[in-house]
Amino acid sequence: MAADLGMAWSTGVVAFVAAVPLWRYTTNAITIAHEGGHAIFGWLFGSAVKHVKIFHAGAGEMLPGAENWLSRFMSLVAGYLGPSIFGFGGVQLLIHDADPRSVLFLSLLFLAGVLIMTRNLFGVFVILSVGTMLWVVAMRSTESVQLVFSHVWVWFLLMGGARQVPELFWSMHTDPMTDAGLLQKHTLIGDVVWLFVFWLLSLGALVYGGALLLRHGA
Repeated sequence: MAADLGMAWSTGVVAFVAAVPLWRYTTNAITIAHEGGHAIFGWLFGSAVKHVKIFHAGAGEMLPGAENWLSRFMSLVAGYLGPSIFGFGGVQLLIHDADPRSVLFLSLLFLAGVLIMTRNLFGVFVILSVGTMLWVVAMRSTESVQLVFSHVWVWFLLMGGARQVPELFWSMHTDPMTDAGLLQKHTLIGDVVWLFVFWLLSLGALVYGGALLLRHGA
């Protein structure tokens, strides 16, 4: 079953509502992708991960263990780009007519990996809540519902990836230990430059990924 243009647009609108007006209620789902991006990309490039924590109001923490320069760099970069990377990966699956459940199953696999590393009760609760929702849709719903939900989910990751960057801008005024601030110390490139990079790439993923979804539905 393929998506049509109306569905591609309508699922985008639903995701916009979730990612913008309802941000205070949905931000923790993006935090999972953010902190999971830190952990997964750090691990892929040779870093150990001590723990991940998800806090209220979209805050999170990934504490690395032994790491090298490259793993530290990739881990820091992959936080704010994590939701956009995962969302764009979902776009590629959908526009190549993969089973929509593959998007949901891969998301569940990612959540399971982050859950193993999570060390606080609220984080476990949030991950299990999101995972339960994905599992119910993947295992207990019709193909049409799975198709619609997978589109909303992918749109939400793309929009949430862009939506979180302004939060970094405000945090930079009071907290020198933001991802951008840590990247400045790690690379000697200004934190404002990294803010611009995150903003540009997350918006690029949203615009290009969204265009691919709409064109595929046309």
